[in-house]
Amino acid sequence: MENKILVIGCGYWGSIVINTIRKLKKNKQIYICDEDDEKLKIIKKRFKNFVTIIKLNEISIKKNIKYIYLATPPSKNLKILKKIIPMNKKILLEKPGFVKLSEFNIIKKELKKSKSEIRFGYIYLYNKYIKYLKKLILSNKYGRLKYVKFQRQNFGPIRNDVNSFADLATHDLSIIKFLFNKKIKLKKFIKQDILKSNSGDIISASFIVGDIPIDITVSWLNPEKIRKITIITDKNMILFDEMNLEKPIKIFNNYASYPKLSKFTKSYFSQKAFTYKGKSKHIKLNGSKPLDNEILDFINDKKYISDLNFSSDIIKIANKIIN
Repeated sequence: MENKILVIGCGYWGSIVINTIRKLKKNKQIYICDEDDEKLKIIKKRFKNFVTIIKLNEISIKKNIKYIYLATPPSKNLKILKKIIPMNKKILLEKPGFVKLSEFNIIKKELKKSKSEIRFGYIYLYNKYIKYLKKLILSNKYGRLKYVKFQRQNFGPIRNDVNSFADLATHDLSIIKFLFNKKIKLKKFIKQDILKSNSGDIISASFIVGDIPIDITVSWLNPEKIRKITIITDKNMILFDEMNLEKPIKIFNNYASYPKLSKFTKSYFSQKAFTYKGKSKHIKLNGSKPLDNEILDFINDKKYISDLNFSSDIIKIANKIIN
């Protein structure tokens, strides 16, 4: 009997997940589920016999369903998981999963009563360029790390159940946890409510990880889609521009420094920092797409780090800004 995949949630991201599974050609057919019949009709029309529609209360009788991918909003997840956890399934829950820490604790208790496993869909953990950046940071090949900046801005989709930080910056927090594996401390943040009261449409936050300052800026009211990570070291500057498909990583042989204090004269405060600008180079890596890697790891039961504790740690940090 072939182990089947069920995708719950057939909206924007759910349709991408279904299409990715189809292209991977690991399954001849999958199940889909959504409370919105119109979405199901659209998906069925697009994918035809590759998908079979079932209802939430029919999952328990489908013994061949082993893997369940939840592409559902955080506000829906607790209710759905309470129903499927007792069925002893492998579950991949799209980030952030929940925005309330109390819900993480409820699910933790539910998991103790079953053999179900839950991992959270932090897709950047499967991104080849993020893995490459981690190698660079650990090796100190391009100098000692001094500062990191994340920019994640776009025009929509605009959520109603979470603010822009919960929707967008949880990706960046997952990257920070992966890159550094250290405690993330919030220093300050600025939240701009543009569309309505407490909507949090544009948010900038400053953190400290070890002794490294890190800034995150997110917005879903930006005319241009921006996905950038800037890394400053004492010898180089590294830019990961996810939207630049031809040259995603650029390493600038640039640095700036002040002369040693002993070299200054009475005009110390009028002196400028020394800047050096050398040749830059581009890095482009071969390999499969992050979502392909994530789904393959999921259905092949590979080890993962994005467990309940990983995701709840991110929400603990984000909640200081979300609430």
